[in-house]
Amino acid sequence: MAGLQSIIDLRNRVNTFNDGLTSGLIIREIIDDGMTTEFIIDANAEEQLFEQGINRLGVDIMDYRPYTPLTIAIKEEKGQPTNRVTLRDEGDFESSFYLEVGDKQFEIKASDFKTEDLIKKYGRQILGLTNENIAKLIWQYVYPDLLTKAKKTIYGNG
Repeated sequence: MAGLQSIIDLRNRVNTFNDGLTSGLIIREIIDDGMTTEFIIDANAEEQLFEQGINRLGVDIMDYRPYTPLTIAIKEEKGQPTNRVTLRDEGDFESSFYLEVGDKQFEIKASDFKTEDLIKKYGRQILGLTNENIAKLIWQYVYPDLLTKAKKTIYGNG
């Protein structure tokens, strides 16, 4: 009878994990984790916008909305890059990035007063991850944490 109870307990733990997975609760917890959130925001603000000058579609912002000659002159005077659109002057926009996390998805948002103007000028695609960064998010953060959570929930260890 003890063997049957062990099987019932295991089935219940598997069901608990499955419920958390299908409801989105487990993924939400992983995304809400500080290190994961930091990766997402840094990938968007630092890697994509500042270092590469691309939007979430991987499109070079300079291709569809280049800096004006005046902006280039101002950026050169400040010692800032002019070979790509970085959307960074003083860093207020990027430092205002935050995640809005739901059970099925997350969205990168910004609270800086310039956000709506920048979205109108450069497109909503300036906020969000490229496919490459989504793959990094999945394989470096979500997948390992999901395995750990599965082991802890189902087997009681990590």
